[in-house]
Amino acid sequence: MPTFSLIVPIYKIEAYLPKCIDSVLAQTCQDYELLLVDDGSPDGCGAICDDYAQRYPDKIRAVHQPNGGAGAARNHGVALSTGDYLLFIDGDDYLSANFLADLKETIRATPADLILYGAEVEKDGKKVGELHELVAPGRLLEVKDEPGLFFGVMAPWNRAYRRELFTEYDISFATKVWYEDIRVVTKILAVAETAIRLPGCYYHYLQREGSAMNNKNSERNVEILYAYDDILGWYREHGYYETYRDAIEFQAIQHLWLAATVRVLLIDRKHHLIADFRAYMEKNFPRFRENPYLDKLDGNKKLAFRLIDKKRYRTVRLLFRLKNKLG
Repeated sequence: MPTFSLIVPIYKIEAYLPKCIDSVLAQTCQDYELLLVDDGSPDGCGAICDDYAQRYPDKIRAVHQPNGGAGAARNHGVALSTGDYLLFIDGDDYLSANFLADLKETIRATPADLILYGAEVEKDGKKVGELHELVAPGRLLEVKDEPGLFFGVMAPWNRAYRRELFTEYDISFATKVWYEDIRVVTKILAVAETAIRLPGCYYHYLQREGSAMNNKNSERNVEILYAYDDILGWYREHGYYETYRDAIEFQAIQHLWLAATVRVLLIDRKHHLIADFRAYMEKNFPRFRENPYLDKLDGNKKLAFRLIDKKRYRTVRLLFRLKNKLG
């Protein structure tokens, strides 16, 4: 069995998909299987998958399913996987050539449940930033002692997962929803025991206008409330809530009180969801204004926190529009 199962959900990305696949084939470590899950894509993605699978039958499997969203495609890949570790790759992104080799070397030395790594952010062919987890690199971490793991990148693609974290705990991605990533990653953090962070950037994340977080459909941001309903319900059901209460509350401050509020504000300053987000926080996290991790917010986010709390929405909107304009 391979060490790594790489799972790629694929939908309407035919212009980017070959580069993604080629970056896997170019890995200096070849101890992997690549599962290309065509999520009913109406363009040429299905044919691209079949072509690569035919040319590299020992490495690549092409899987076709009716459209069910990225979550359903990832779940299908997990069900078919045989590797010790799972990696999720978006089909418009790509990997550095030494990625799997460095991962395997780390696993040999320190077989953690989660191995985290950085990402370079690219837009219009240029590097515009980096994404890293908020924990120290190169040291085996006990997840329960590292609340910072809840405060970093809540995407499925910046970590390798021991496969049993999904299969033994029956964790799966929600389908055809926004914010499916934060649901899964937050649950995985409750069941994982150990983690280690690699210091480098190995994943290349492409920012595109068509992504969900750049979508101008303000109403769909209500789904972050459904995501936190799911997270809170799951944590309470499985007995993790009291242990991680402060960490989840601070995560909600980041993603709901700040990010989702600003996202809606930039579309419509008078949208009802802004009040809905406030009401949700006050009902489900009544002490969030005294959260012990608030000092971890940078200066800009601390300012946004206070302005949103005072309902200074016009000022928040102007500040973030200016920030986005200046890049």
